[in-house]
Amino acid sequence: MALPKIETPIYNLIVPSTKKKINYRPFLVKEEKILLMAMESREESEMAAALIQVINNCILEESFDINEIALFDIEYVFLQIRSKSVGELAEPVIKCEKCEGEVQLSVDVSKVKVKFNKKHNKNIKLNKNIGVTMKYPDIIEMVSGGFLTAKEGSSESIEKVYNLVKDCIESIYTDDERFYMRDSSEEEKNDFMESLGTEQFKKIQEFFDTMPSLTHNEKYKCPACNHEDSVTLRGLSDFFI
Repeated sequence: MALPKIETPIYNLIVPSTKKKINYRPFLVKEEKILLMAMESREESEMAAALIQVINNCILEESFDINEIALFDIEYVFLQIRSKSVGELAEPVIKCEKCEGEVQLSVDVSKVKVKFNKKHNKNIKLNKNIGVTMKYPDIIEMVSGGFLTAKEGSSESIEKVYNLVKDCIESIYTDDERFYMRDSSEEEKNDFMESLGTEQFKKIQEFFDTMPSLTHNEKYKCPACNHEDSVTLRGLSDFFI
């Protein structure tokens, strides 16, 4: 006689960048095992792979392609899946701004949203003749490029920023033509990047500075010194530190 199966509830969410509704289920013991093993490894690439596998397992839409959504979408989708799987409270630990003592927060992740900057624009005019259209980096680009682990200000970090910018230029356009980077050789891409002036490169960097992000402000009171303040959590890692 076959063992009984437990019914799994189905929920839905709206993907922030596309505004499409998708159905999903909570992750089960098999997915929790995948996440725990990845966390124990402390390897960013393994954690990213586990995140992708769990999301793919739990999303019930056949048309859903995790490779086509932005990093902030992935973070938001995972946070929603997690909230229905293990509970809506996350308890990250931060340092008090005044005494640097440890403060444990209690964040309702169901209320965490992706924040959009009104100044953000995917189409960037570099001069009166040429502009670029950008695409959002995905988690594979961020991890495989080593961008998440590069130390800020180091030569490694500078190289990672350069490569990330290059990979996120979807196309170059003029008044009459559009050139897609996927159709260009690596040499042609590098030639274009090296032809940019400092101000033009800064314009492209603004795309990343104003990019939508998983952001939440949380008030706290330090148990050690009673200092009251608030902290801004950004990105998935901030909710589980």
